[in-house]
Amino acid sequence: MITNGQYAGVIREIISDLNKVPKPILTQDTKERIERALIDSAQRQEDILISFYRDGFISNMYITVTRIDLNTDTVHCTDAFNLNTEFKFDEIIDVAD
Repeated sequence: MITNGQYAGVIREIISDLNKVPKPILTQDTKERIERALIDSAQRQEDILISFYRDGFISNMYITVTRIDLNTDTVHCTDAFNLNTEFKFDEIIDVAD
């Protein structure tokens, strides 16, 4: 027998899946703008606002780039709370100063 709690979980999962969006396709200009902003953030140790795509959702986060690893295509950074985090290059879809 299925309980109300199980129905609620299934319904939440369905709604979550319905809210997912396809990954945006970036133009070459956008890729270059993102690359410049990441390098500037690393050199100047300044915050930038990025938009990133993970698991069907687009989110925004202020970061300061601490290191760019070209071997693993990874951006290492700290967030607004000074916590270490990282992104793959292909997850970042936009930047703003």
